Amino acid sequence: MRDAHDAGPVAAAGTDGWVALLLPLTLMGAAALVALYLLVRMLLPLPTRGERDRGRTAVRGWGGRATPRALRGDDTPPDELDTRARGLLIRLDDAVLRRLDEVVFAGAADGQRATVEARAEADATLRLRHRLDDPSIERNDAERRRLLREIIDRCSRALARLEAEPGPAAGTEPPPGVTPGALARARGRADELATRLKAADAALRTLAERYAPEAVAPVRGNPVTGRERLTEARRLLAEAGRDEERATEALRAAEVAMGRAEALADGVARRATELARAEAALAEAMRATEADVADAPALPTLRTPVERARRALDAVRAGQGRRDPFGGLRTLARAGTSLAGALAPDQPPMRGDRRARTLLDNALLTAGGELAAARDYVATHRGEVGSPARTRLAEAGHQLDRALGVAPHDTDAALPHAWRADALARRARVLAARDAGAAT
Repeated sequence: MRDAHDAGPVAAAGTDGWVALLLPLTLMGAAALVALYLLVRMLLPLPTRGERDRGRTAVRGWGGRATPRALRGDDTPPDELDTRARGLLIRLDDAVLRRLDEVVFAGAADGQRATVEARAEADATLRLRHRLDDPSIERNDAERRRLLREIIDRCSRALARLEAEPGPAAGTEPPPGVTPGALARARGRADELATRLKAADAALRTLAERYAPEAVAPVRGNPVTGRERLTEARRLLAEAGRDEERATEALRAAEVAMGRAEALADGVARRATELARAEAALAEAMRATEADVADAPALPTLRTPVERARRALDAVRAGQGRRDPFGGLRTLARAGTSLAGALAPDQPPMRGDRRARTLLDNALLTAGGELAAARDYVATHRGEVGSPARTRLAEAGHQLDRALGVAPHDTDAALPHAWRADALARRARVLAARDAGAAT
C-alpha cells in the first residue's frame, strides 16, 4: 500500500516535466508556421474577390510597362476599315489595268510578266473581298476586321511593288519631243480606227435586227464609247504636235486611248461570232433535249425532269425570231442536264459522255462571252466602276478557270463552275453599267 502511495507523486512529476518540454516546442512550431504564411503573403498577391468567388486564382498578368499601341488590337472603326479596303482595291485594279494598257503599247515582255503577277495578286485580293461580302457566310466583328486588314495590307504591298517596278516603257523613252514619223503613224492609226468604229456601228445594227436586246446588251455602247476614246486620242495627238515638252507623254496617252477604242470595236465583232456560235449550239441543244424527252420512258421517277425539259423547250420556241441564243442555252441547260442525268443509267456510256460534253461546251461558250464583255466594260469605264462589280468579275474569272481546269477529266464537276462564272460575269456587267450611269 505504501509503495503504491509513494509512486503517485513520482509519476505526476514525470508527466509535468514532459508537458513543460512540449509546450515551448509547440509554440515555436506555431510561430514558424505563422512566419512562413506571412512570407508567402508578401511574395504572392491575394486573389481578388471575383477570383475567390470562382474558387480559383486566375493566371497572373504582366505588371510591367503597357503594350505599345502598334501591337494592341486594331480599334479602327469597321466602317473606316471597309472604306479603306474598297478604295485600295479600286486603286490596285486601276493601276493594273493602266499597266496592262502600257504593256500593250510598249510590247515589253518583262513588263508583261510583272503585270501578269500584279493581275493575279489583284484578282486574289478582289476574290477575298467577294468572299467577305458573301451574305451566306456569317462573320463576327473580329473576323471581319481581320479580313479587311488583310485586304488593306495586300493591296498596299501590291501597289508598292507596282510603283517600285519600272513601267514597260521605262528606259526606252526618247528625248522630249517626238519624231514626225511617229506622230504621222499615230494619226494614221486614228484614221483607221475611225473606219473600224463605223464598221462596228454597222455590225451592231445588224445584230440588233437579228437578236433580242439582251443578246446585244453587253456591247451595245461599244461604238459610242470607242468614238469618245478616239476623240480623246486625237486631242492628245494635237497636243503632242504643239507641245514639245509633253509630246512623248501625250503620244503615249493617245496610243493607250486608241488601244481601248480598238478593244471596243473588236468586242462587237467578237460578240457577233459568239452569237453565231451560240445560235448553232442552241439549235443542237434543242434537238438533243427533244430526243431525250422522246426517249424518256413513262416512269414516275422521270415525270418531273421530263416536264421541266418540255417547259424549257416551250420557252425557247416562244422566243423564235429576235431571240437571245445565250438565254436559250441557259434555259435549256438546267432542264437538259437534269433529264440527261436521269436517263444516263439506262443509256450507252458513250452517249451520256457526249451529252455531258455538249452541255459543258455550251456553258463555257456562254460564260466566256459574258466574261469578255464584262472585262471590256470595266476596263473602259474603270474611273467610274466601284468594287462590287470588280470583285464579281474577279470571282467569275476564277470560276471559269476552274471549269476549264477540271473539264478535261470531269465534265460533271466543271459544269457548276461554268454556270457560276456566267452568272457572276453578268452581274458584274450590270453593276458596272449602273456605276457608269448606263442603261442595262
